[in-house]
Amino acid sequence: MMGEWREWPKLINGFRSSDCGVIPTSIPAAHPLDLAVAWLSKRSKLFSHGWGDEALFSRLSDRGCYFDPPSQITPNWSVGHERRGTTRRDGTFLSPLELLPEHTRTVHVRAWTRPEYRAACVFLAASRDEGFRLREHVFGGLSARGLDLYFLENPFYGSRRAPEGLSRMTVSDHGLMALGMVLEARAMLEHLHARYPKMVIAGYSMGGHMAAITAAVLPFAVGCAALATGAAASSIYTRGLLSWSVDLDALGGAPDARALARERLLQVFDVADVTRYPLPVRPDAAVIAGCKRDGYVFNSETERLHQHWKGSALRWIPAGHFSALVTSRRALCDCVDEAACKL
Repeated sequence: MMGEWREWPKLINGFRSSDCGVIPTSIPAAHPLDLAVAWLSKRSKLFSHGWGDEALFSRLSDRGCYFDPPSQITPNWSVGHERRGTTRRDGTFLSPLELLPEHTRTVHVRAWTRPEYRAACVFLAASRDEGFRLREHVFGGLSARGLDLYFLENPFYGSRRAPEGLSRMTVSDHGLMALGMVLEARAMLEHLHARYPKMVIAGYSMGGHMAAITAAVLPFAVGCAALATGAAASSIYTRGLLSWSVDLDALGGAPDARALARERLLQVFDVADVTRYPLPVRPDAAVIAGCKRDGYVFNSETERLHQHWKGSALRWIPAGHFSALVTSRRALCDCVDEAACKL
């Protein structure tokens, strides 16, 4: 690890030389922290265990499964503890996605509530965001702005991890996770619908992307804060900084099949292109935020989502994909607050 940190001067200077083989010309303005994280995570090969269950792909490639009404849920809540007028408690419920492996069917949710509040936000997790601490740290301040907060944990993450860990997740596992995130968010929002006149679905990065799809398939109006995300996920895995970690050799079966593996990944992730879904009931209550120096999500994809959602607001944060979580917490909270106020 120390040897890797000695290479940081190269990272900060941009890694532009072709012999390094790291920075594609398509992301020349990536924030140094994004470059550093991508470089340090290259050894953690994504999808090194292959495509997974081939029989699942026909189901996962059907956008109609995102519109399937989820079964009703009744969360089991723990005894809450109060801090400065806000009650915090944890809950569980059974995922409406029966295709999930048994060990990941139990959904874990954390709630921050006040009895007088009549607006709420459901937060979805980003890639590799396990537990609740990061989102509580970034978005906890919204509790003082009149919003109850509900944080959902993704399938395969944290308390829902497979025994063998994240490193063994396949492409089909990732597809199940995405579908599970949407169906579980829908179930939670429908459960809360009677209590709150105003509700927002929000998330950062992958969480923001799946929040956008959730808003698009919901039959009723919610605000949406789609943060550090864009219209499609395919470019993230094939051209952005995350693509450095994708094990194309494992997916292709041989080094000379990398191009075919990349093309199939494009097709698999195309199902999550938000522009292929209808507009939300209230696109004018959507706030889309992009990071100007994002090396993972291209600015063009953020703009494309905004253009598709006619009436949505577009906000730019002067940061990178990771640095925004440190330097721009207030701006991110402002986006969620703005989405709630538009309802």
